[in-house]
Amino acid sequence: MDWVIIVLLIIIAIIIALLLFQDKIFKKNIRSGAIKKEDIEQKYKKELQDILSRYSDNKDEQLRQKKLFLQKVTAELSRNIYFTASENRQIIQNLATL
Repeated sequence: MDWVIIVLLIIIAIIIALLLFQDKIFKKNIRSGAIKKEDIEQKYKKELQDILSRYSDNKDEQLRQKKLFLQKVTAELSRNIYFTASENRQIIQNLATL
């Protein structure tokens, strides 16, 4: 009988500890949609700038690589749930002007 009481006390203590510390244990890094959108857009700009600087000596190859990159970004954005079609067009236009 004593061991049943001890087991119940241990279970109750664990439940109380989980309730008290659940925000620290189960906390996720939640970011707003605006921050995620901005991060994604900045990532694309950085990638394109890297491509442009890599092929800065060959303008034809630079243009070809930029076109391939913009096609890739267009495909990725079309599958992204954070962006609307108008936001996709705006991002592609901003990247095309770099």
